[in-house]
Amino acid sequence: MIRRWAVLLLLALVTACGAGVSVAAPETVVVQRGSVVRTATATGALSGVNSNGPGTTAVIPFDESGAAGMQAGQPVRMTFEAIPGLTLRGRVLAVAPNAVTISGVTSYYVTIVLEETDPRLRAGQSAEASVVTARVDNVLMVPNKAVTRDGAQAYVMVPGPDGKPLRVGFGAGVVGDETTQVISGLSEGREVLLQE
Repeated sequence: MIRRWAVLLLLALVTACGAGVSVAAPETVVVQRGSVVRTATATGALSGVNSNGPGTTAVIPFDESGAAGMQAGQPVRMTFEAIPGLTLRGRVLAVAPNAVTISGVTSYYVTIVLEETDPRLRAGQSAEASVVTARVDNVLMVPNKAVTRDGAQAYVMVPGPDGKPLRVGFGAGVVGDETTQVISGLSEGREVLLQE
């Protein structure tokens, strides 16, 4: 008899504790239109500095995955360790055809020419370049945090009719730094769940 009461009491406690536990619902976003941008970033040094106008150059080694999407004319944003807050625009002038190995990493030197200048620039200063290697505008997109992959197929989780998440495949285009282009399979305004 005492054991039976102990079991009932234990069940009541577990039920009461369980009722007080709340599980946070996954965060949701909607498929929307916008720009998908992919950049490659690396650090190098300024070389030919023209303090009287545009034309300052930098030669910066990018790893092979970053350099693979680069070509002459792509836009660049450059920042400088010695000059906090300064960001200048530039363009890719050329990508070296041959690789070099730097600290065990296969890299390609990319020559960048600045379209703006600043009198504080000096040859040899450390500079970080972010090159836009792909960009599509006014396209459907979802955050990368909502996307999973199984091989080449991309998926998102969507709220199901019974409240349980459903896995839905979609056609993915450009994968940017923060978002992925939706080519097919998801409509604008469709709710998707962010993955943890």
